[in-house]
Amino acid sequence: MSQFAGRVHLVGIGGEGMVTLAQLLREGGAAVSGSDIRDSERLSALRSWAEVHVGHRAGNVPDRVDAVVYSSAISPGNTEIEAARGIPRWPRLPALGEVVRGRDLVAVVGTHGKTTTATWAAHLLSTVTGEGGHYVGGEVPGFPSAKLGKGKPFVAEVDESDGRFVGLSPQAAVLTSVDTDHVGRYGGFGGLRRAFSRFAAGAGRVAVCADELIALDAVRSVRCPVTYGFSAGSDLRAVGMEYRRDRSYFELLFRGKSVGTAEVPGPGPHNVRNALGALAGGVLLGVPIRDLLPALGSAARPRRRLEILEENGYLVVDDYAHHPTEVAAGLTALRLGWPDRRIVAIFQPHRYSRTQALAGAFGTVLSRADRVVVSRLYPALERPIPGVTGREVAAAVRGAGGWAVYQSSLSAALDAAAEVVEPGDVVACFGAGDIWKLAREMARGLSYGS
Repeated sequence: MSQFAGRVHLVGIGGEGMVTLAQLLREGGAAVSGSDIRDSERLSALRSWAEVHVGHRAGNVPDRVDAVVYSSAISPGNTEIEAARGIPRWPRLPALGEVVRGRDLVAVVGTHGKTTTATWAAHLLSTVTGEGGHYVGGEVPGFPSAKLGKGKPFVAEVDESDGRFVGLSPQAAVLTSVDTDHVGRYGGFGGLRRAFSRFAAGAGRVAVCADELIALDAVRSVRCPVTYGFSAGSDLRAVGMEYRRDRSYFELLFRGKSVGTAEVPGPGPHNVRNALGALAGGVLLGVPIRDLLPALGSAARPRRRLEILEENGYLVVDDYAHHPTEVAAGLTALRLGWPDRRIVAIFQPHRYSRTQALAGAFGTVLSRADRVVVSRLYPALERPIPGVTGREVAAAVRGAGGWAVYQSSLSAALDAAAEVVEPGDVVACFGAGDIWKLAREMARGLSYGS
């Protein structure tokens, strides 16, 4: 980590993963500077301890800098990257791997459930062993997104969005799922599956969700993976599930023998699987399962993961789901936790490419809600694709037999939802864009009876 203990400049420092890396570098003793294309709340928070610039200019790079790290969103010809010729230049994920070199790295990968699984795995290891660090992408109440920590264990949420995760060689890896997302970067779904297989082959030990057949197939070349899930024969298996509002309970079987009852700080079957994946991460490092299990109930749930914002006759929930599988998991959890309530879903599509590919699938899963309001699409830096809007998603909901309307702005979507919501309803806001603003406005409005 020597070059990362001096002065480090981060290009694209405002990105979620880059902010988290900056925090790790600071804890390790580095002097941090960076730049981003636009100002943000994240940059404002960084300014208390880092030199931060808005906009990319060659002059932003300090004269004496030991390393430059850049985000996957940065173009190859970026002026700051060019100005750093002769200086070690690192993509974000390889830089993370270098920072934690020598640690027992547990990498949590997969299309769905990474943030929650990694957060809970880090909580379990730090609670049971009294040491360890972590790097997670979400915001978690009372739990920092980054902690270098002491000792050997280190848990990292590792995303597959740009393909660089394949180059990591962690001591342990937890593979949650493999689904149709970011496939354009891999030349199709087959390329994505092969990338996960190469990653698993380079890991020391691997745990995989046995309920996810594609993920299971991706690790077929791995000797003796640890399996978890609901499937018979799983090394860590959940049975006897109960769902009570925003918490879940199950009996844990470890290699066929009962270990005890687990409490999960989140609703729905998908959170039970996330909990099993977190437990598996500890098992991979040799921590006794009987020590890990009692610590699960005290873990915190990341924000925007079925986060309850208001419960005053109405239940307003904010969720980061932006893929049909994730929306389906959220709706299932809400049905199980609050079985007697109607669900009004407000959905903001995320990215033109994803919406174009998956509009029909979104329509099918959203039709399970009682009422659906689809808002304008959040582009996430993508250029528009002609004919691709949220309108196609709303039409797909109706085509699947559901009730849906489309609104071209968040404010109009808020008004449309307010017209159909009734006392006792669950109002579920789904999306990875700025729909969280609507969710909070909805919570404020309903709390005052408006």
